[in-house]
Amino acid sequence: MTDYTSVTTELKHAYDDRAELRDRSPVQEWKVELWSQFLRRLQAEGMQSLLEIGAGTGQAARFFQDAGLNVVCTDLSSEMVRLCRAKGLVAHEMDFLCLDFADGKFDGLFAQNCLLHVPKSEFSRVLEAIRRVVRPEGLLFVGAWGGQDFEGVWEDDGYDPKRFYALYKDEEMRSIMERYFRVLSFQILPMEGHRFGHFQAITLRNLQ
Repeated sequence: MTDYTSVTTELKHAYDDRAELRDRSPVQEWKVELWSQFLRRLQAEGMQSLLEIGAGTGQAARFFQDAGLNVVCTDLSSEMVRLCRAKGLVAHEMDFLCLDFADGKFDGLFAQNCLLHVPKSEFSRVLEAIRRVVRPEGLLFVGAWGGQDFEGVWEDDGYDPKRFYALYKDEEMRSIMERYFRVLSFQILPMEGHRFGHFQAITLRNLQ
């Protein structure tokens, strides 16, 4: 069984080391389109507060804040948190199982390319943790590479230390999400030439 603490410790080092480089990378247009789709859903329901977990350098969070939302960021990397704060964002160094917020504090939650680092043995615990901080009927967006069954360190990864990934086939990911949320949308975005094949873009309603 993969140890959650070991995974997060190594991820912290990997992302601390690459924070500046990631911050200089341009945002891909397909990601902005997904952000825009989720923003429109939030705005249509008058939702105002958003938590982004695994916020990285804060590019998505700044997009949502600029659109008028009250955004809070978390990341396990202190360097990522520093870069978020440099963009004028409220940011905290926290991992998924240590979200120090009141129950139902946020109208929505955004998680892009971060939950794919959670060991499969801990995925249910993490989903319960993020569900807790979103209000009943709140909205969540989960984006992750997937379409294949994989768990382990990606040996071709260019990061040091190499990052751990847990990927799911589409049917399995949808089934897992349905245990905790109502699935409003499950988009599959083919990515020709990408090492992971395609991207799963999932919009959810909290059922608490």
